[in-house]
Formats: sequence, structure tokens, C-alpha cells
Amino acid sequence: MTQKICLATIGIAMLLSAAAPKDYKLEDREPVHHTFTGDKTIDVDLVNGSVTVIGDGGNTIRVEGERVIHAANQEQMDRAKKDDVLDINEKNGVAQLYENGPFRNNDHSSDYHGYHDNSQREYEVAWNLTVHVPRETALRLRSVNGSVTAQDTSGTFDVRSVNGPLTMTNIAGSGTASAVNGPDVVSFRENPKSDSAFTSVNGKIEVTFQPNLSADFDLKTVNGGMFTDFESTALASTGAAATANGKFVYKARGESRIRVGAGGPQIRLETVNGSIQIKKQGK
Repeated sequence: MTQKICLATIGIAMLLSAAAPKDYKLEDREPVHHTFTGDKTIDVDLVNGSVTVIGDGGNTIRVEGERVIHAANQEQMDRAKKDDVLDINEKNGVAQLYENGPFRNNDHSSDYHGYHDNSQREYEVAWNLTVHVPRETALRLRSVNGSVTAQDTSGTFDVRSVNGPLTMTNIAGSGTASAVNGPDVVSFRENPKSDSAFTSVNGKIEVTFQPNLSADFDLKTVNGGMFTDFESTALASTGAAATANGKFVYKARGESRIRVGAGGPQIRLETVNGSIQIKKQGK
């Protein structure tokens, strides 16, 4: 099944950076509602806006949200509504919400093949979506300009944010979570059982685990420190830990490999500009 909802987008320059909003006078708000039945994965791919996924005891995937357009005039407002399309798809057990339009230049680009107007766009958009899912639903979440949040889920995850924070709270499961310009903050209610990775470029990495954690960590930061609440063993090429304020402190720069407990899944924590913190729940 494929359903399309016309939505607005920002100018192509916003794909590259989170520019300051302009003082556009016209505003349009429209709710977005949709329910998927029988799907095991939620796939959200946004250019502008924030997505929050909440796991619960339901048996459907329920989408609630709002599209907000700001435009310089009515002509630009009408153009904004025409330019952007939210593709709502289901295929092979995957429920998908995909922002589409003239700003896409890949295999998922708009199927409109008429004349594309490349003149200056004088409008902006924000999508704010909240998706309730069964707890075991697998997550594939993307936003270029906006926050990405998940809570109370237990499925596998592949979560990415470019310009905005990435937050996962009270989760189980394993996967990857990557931010570019923003922090990567994750807390587990059940420790991951498979290899996982948490990365950023300009932001801290903070991951909280349950006290019974057993895992092997690969840690890397260029500008920042690395800290853990857990007693740990330095693996090959890693020096012994110092202690500061009750925490075990490893090399302030560079790479470290440590083992917590009896070892287990490989967990990679990596950032360029920011600290790495491995926290113990309850401390």
C-alpha cells in the first residue's frame, strides 16, 4: 500500500546546515495521522523535523504528528505544499515514512518528471512526528535537521541524526546510533546482547548500562576524555586506568580498549569532539 501526503520542505541549502529560521509571516499547520498493522520495522527518513518513537504494549504502529510551514507569501505557501511529499509505504513488514521532493537526488527521488523550479525558495517546514510502536519493533530512524528520540523499545536499531541530538531512553536490543552535530545519549534497561556502536562527530557519547554488564569496548575520541563507572580491565594497547572522583579514567586522547565483567559483545564508542562516558545505572 502506498499513500502520499503533500508536505513542505525547506530550501536545498538547509540540507547542508541548520540555518537560522527566517521571519516568514504566513504559517500553516496540518496534523498527520496514520496506523500501520502487522509491520515489524518502522523506517522514518526526514530532512527537516523531529521524530520520537515510543514502545508500548500495542499491536499496531500509530503515527501522530504535525506539519508546520512558514512562508513569505501565499505563492510560496502553495509552492511549499506542492514541492514536498511524505511517502507512506508498507512492504515486506516495513512501515515507512519518507520525506520526498525535489531536494532528493538519489534512487528515492520524487517521481515527478516535469519542470523543476530551482529559484529561491522562501519557505521553511518542520515535521514533528511521534510514533507509538510495539516494544519489539525494529527501528530505522533518520533526520537531517531535527532531533531523533526513542524510548521503551527492545528491537534492533539503526538511528542517525545530522543536526540535532540523538536520545534513546530505557531501551533493550542492539544496533547503531550515530549523530554528527549533537550528543548521543543512550540508556539501557537490558544490556545489549550483540555488537553495537554509538558515534558522534561534534558531541559527547554517554551510554548507561545495567550493573551486570559484560562487554568489550573500543573507545576513541580526539578532543575529550573517556570515563567509566565500571571496574574494567585494559586490553592490548591500552594503558592502566587512573581514578578521579570515583571513576576509572582512561587515556584523555586517542584509542582505548577495555573489558567490563567477563567480556562479551563488542561495543564501539567514538567521537571527535566530545567526551565518552560509560555509566552504571543507579550511580
